[in-house]
Amino acid sequence: MQNRKELYQSAWKSLRTHYFLNIVVAFIVGFVLRDGYQYATDWNQTLMQDQSVSYELRENRKTNSEIIQELLQQQHFFEFNPETLAETTAEKYTMGYFSVIVNEITSSGSLGFGVLNGLNKILFHGKIAESVTIFIMTGLTALFWVFGKNLILIGRCRYFMERRLYPGTKADRILFIYQTGCVTNASKVMLMRSIRQFLWNLTIIGGFYKYYEYFMIPFILAENPNISTKEAFRLSKEMMLGDKKHVFLIDLSLLPGALLDGATFHMSSLFFLNAYRECLYSELYARLRKEKIGGLADAALLYDEWLTVSSGDRAYPDGKCPTPHLEKHRWLNADYEKNYTAETAVLFFFLFSFIGWLFEVFFYLVNEGSFINRGTMAGPWLPIYGTGGLIIIYLLKPLRKKPGYLFASAFVICGCLEYFASWILEKIAHMKWWDYTGYFMNLNGRVCLEGLTVFGLAGVAVTYFIAPVSDNLLKKIPARTRKILCMILLLLFAVDCVYSVMHPNTGNGITEGFY
Repeated sequence: MQNRKELYQSAWKSLRTHYFLNIVVAFIVGFVLRDGYQYATDWNQTLMQDQSVSYELRENRKTNSEIIQELLQQQHFFEFNPETLAETTAEKYTMGYFSVIVNEITSSGSLGFGVLNGLNKILFHGKIAESVTIFIMTGLTALFWVFGKNLILIGRCRYFMERRLYPGTKADRILFIYQTGCVTNASKVMLMRSIRQFLWNLTIIGGFYKYYEYFMIPFILAENPNISTKEAFRLSKEMMLGDKKHVFLIDLSLLPGALLDGATFHMSSLFFLNAYRECLYSELYARLRKEKIGGLADAALLYDEWLTVSSGDRAYPDGKCPTPHLEKHRWLNADYEKNYTAETAVLFFFLFSFIGWLFEVFFYLVNEGSFINRGTMAGPWLPIYGTGGLIIIYLLKPLRKKPGYLFASAFVICGCLEYFASWILEKIAHMKWWDYTGYFMNLNGRVCLEGLTVFGLAGVAVTYFIAPVSDNLLKKIPARTRKILCMILLLLFAVDCVYSVMHPNTGNGITEGFY
């Protein structure tokens, strides 16, 4: 590799030209991959370990939830019982999976050991439902690592590779692999890279050497996501042959910036180092590719010339891309942009209400070993789920093309709905049908972070998959039959409403009276 000084200058120019979007993309990807927890806690942990900090300061340091509660109490937004607050503070959080993990992390001062100890408590000291749930979450975490984290890493490479030549490149390029239909192949290659790297790390020296040998695999996949595992490893090895030392020196040159990061409370990484590093690596790949492509045995596999030579367009020329780029892959024809009829809205209300009822009944069946008819009504439906689903589908329709905003909006709207539904039910019936007291970041026991996160994710699932696919299935029912079904369901629901007002659904595992 020739002239590292020119490499640094080119990376600096690329960073400055597209500064704001570069730091935003670097932050988002970094948060997803590894840095999110560090941004929030590293300086706090350093403060706690600093022996010069007084004992009184360490003892009196407040948690985020305590600060929020005090702020709300001072502004008289909500009333908090001091005895309950003191009790909660002393006992920390007592309910929910978030609470176990959060308690262990804060008490141990370590993310890794905290999570492991939390899992140990849940698995070996909890109930069957907790064990089942944690195993499911472990599986989902593994799936996210294989089909999420590793593919986002490729997307980051693609974004910075394009951005150096095309000023119109958008942040959604981090989803490049999902837009090409090559998810399975790319996931397999990256999984093998992770497995091999892990095994080599056991030898220490071998792990260090192989890290640089495998260094170009994400970039190669960003150019050709159809490449096989064997070919990707061979190309990366050939591209890095004789240049591992140079890449190591580049990493070494970034070390002072990493050391400065702690002194600046991660601001130097956030506003410079992370994005600059990615610009530098992209320039590195482009230069090595240009220098060595003539001597590569499988040079034909690096077929995307528009990543090294600008087409003259403002944005990357998708129409000329050799990869099936930006195709619309919709599982089961899930067209999430479609409009829904009033008839469909009625059927959706009962479908979502039934799914919610089924979810809660199943949870209690596994947890308690007995069937409990959850909800305020006698029938197999929980109207709050149906109402929330319709609000997400119709009210949040303008956000369908912005999944991040949609998640945040569903999170907030479902929280408001659940909070005020709880408050109204307590005022009218003087009973609680749900209580999140003891859960991490709960508000008067009516809502909690754990539940709202699930609602936000459910809102995204409903918008992009459940609703469109269900609509396709419902349309297979004859129109006349659908109308009759709507009328029957509405009639049964009305009867149930009248009956439930006179005979509300109460009992062990359903309600908790407080008057």
